[in-house]
Amino acid sequence: MAQTGKAHFFRNTFLAGLVILIPLYVTYLLVSFLLGLLSGVGEPVLEGLFHLVGFERLSWAEPLAPAVNLSIALVAIFVLGLIGANIVGRKILATLNNLLMRLPLVRTIYGAVKQTAEAFQGTGPSFQKVVLVQFPSKGCWMMGMVASERPNTMNLWASNRVLSVFIPTTPNPTSGFLALVSPDDVLELNYDVEDAVKFIVSSGIVGKDLSPATHGAH
Repeated sequence: MAQTGKAHFFRNTFLAGLVILIPLYVTYLLVSFLLGLLSGVGEPVLEGLFHLVGFERLSWAEPLAPAVNLSIALVAIFVLGLIGANIVGRKILATLNNLLMRLPLVRTIYGAVKQTAEAFQGTGPSFQKVVLVQFPSKGCWMMGMVASERPNTMNLWASNRVLSVFIPTTPNPTSGFLALVSPDDVLELNYDVEDAVKFIVSSGIVGKDLSPATHGAH
């Protein structure tokens, strides 16, 4: 029982860290990309400075870089989870969240990604069910998650309902495509959101066999 409790603690802490990190990281990437478009002209100058100070002599250490980066990322995620699990940490994160939500460009990106990450963990508005949908063309099935069901006010097809289906990308499930489809054009799976995330993040390597949803599974 003790081992099970520890495993549950590490799993929940790690997931909490991911929910905190992913919105920050995606926001950082997008904002950095926009700023990089403006500052890219100075990159050749920086590369020249790196060569002058002899950074190219560290090429022998390049094979170790991926392992070091992965280790740092895992530790950072776990630390963020620990921070978010205590009262002081939650207050700090709440202050940071309020600050980011006040910035005109950042709040749109950060807010959307944060809500998506929380939906995957189940701490916010969550996906209703996991489905297969033919996207981007007939005969190509992709795994998606139904975010909402709305009236078919534009008469897009015979059905009177419209499903908003989020189709995640691999290996980052917080990015993807939003498709509006008819309920008649999806196949509901006997998967929950956690099963779907495992399947998508692992590129289909990890996950139970696909099977249709049983009555009342969702």
